Amino acid sequence: MKQRIRYVWHIIVKLFSFAFFGSCSLLLALILFPIMHIMAGFSEKKFKVLARKFNHFYFKLFVRVMISIHCISVNVENRDALSQIKSKVVIANHPSILDVVILFSLVPNADCIVKGDLINNKFISLIVRNLYIPNNIPFENQLEQAKNSMDEGNNLIIFPEGTRSRPGEPWEFKKGAARFALYSQNDVIPVYFGGNEKIGIRKHDKMLQYHPTERYRYNLKVLAPISVDEYKDLPITKSASLLTKKMKDILEQEHHQEAILS
Repeated sequence: MKQRIRYVWHIIVKLFSFAFFGSCSLLLALILFPIMHIMAGFSEKKFKVLARKFNHFYFKLFVRVMISIHCISVNVENRDALSQIKSKVVIANHPSILDVVILFSLVPNADCIVKGDLINNKFISLIVRNLYIPNNIPFENQLEQAKNSMDEGNNLIIFPEGTRSRPGEPWEFKKGAARFALYSQNDVIPVYFGGNEKIGIRKHDKMLQYHPTERYRYNLKVLAPISVDEYKDLPITKSASLLTKKMKDILEQEHHQEAILS
């Protein structure tokens, strides 16, 4: 009986978290964004600086809410390595839907490559249109927009898998993340997402699923930066392949080490 009560409570907490995030995102876009446009004197550049700072605060608040209601726990090794970064490409493995939220709460001045169809999501479409780079525009345009954003001191968050990992299947890293780093000549900071299995927020999981015994545990590890200097004199196809392999090897090593320790 206690297990059933715990399960029902976890589902309620999960649904509340999703509803809280959606409603707050809608309010942010409809009410606060116009106010920030006015505060920025209708300067697009100033507005984006202000909006990114507010978004960072908003995601930190949302993560704290989820922690306080025992939906998740978050532990970050080497957290300070993210607090002052500028013009970096931040990559990570992607086990769950909350990975983006957690990274945005940790990375200041964050930009991101997002799914183009999020523009049709009424809760966050205005946020996506105003701040981030959709993946349904030509890739050359994505590269240029990302470079311009990082030239302004923003950090690009991107998941090399392109989508959430499928449980029990090998990771497949695409070359896009490496291409962004090489094109902008900005170093890569890998972040490993560990913890327990994220049942209910993985790829293709059902909404009314949850971890059977405990809250979602996120154990993150900020790893040493990967310099792009060693690849700059190589042809782009070769350099992108080598850098992609290095990113994958580093994160997989952490994954295997965690599996051994657990």
